[in-house]
Amino acid sequence: MSRMIEISGLNKDYSGKKVVDGLDLQVDKGELFGFLGPNGAGKTTTIRILTTLTKPSSGRVMINSIDMAKDPSGVKSEFGVVQQHLSLNRDLTIAENMELHARLLTSPGPNERRG
Repeated sequence: MSRMIEISGLNKDYSGKKVVDGLDLQVDKGELFGFLGPNGAGKTTTIRILTTLTKPSSGRVMINSIDMAKDPSGVKSEFGVVQQHLSLNRDLTIAENMELHARLLTSPGPNERRG
């Protein structure tokens, strides 16, 4: 079975503080998984990296065999986002928030692909 998510040696540092430390994760197509951990464990940062909102400090991320570092646009076409509640991302400017929501609203459906 092929991998939908493949992460190896993922690291993210903010101002010298390591928030994701050497994460390895594999999720096969069709597999369901929960991403659990205490506050401050790096869950949100990891999800932000997987959705291309944050760049990793190091490591490799593959989404459906697409290398995030080489083709972030291709990676974006492989996932959908369902927000728990509508909110602004405080790490982004107002213009960046508007662009993000516009892109999410105009992304292709599950059976469509961008050309």
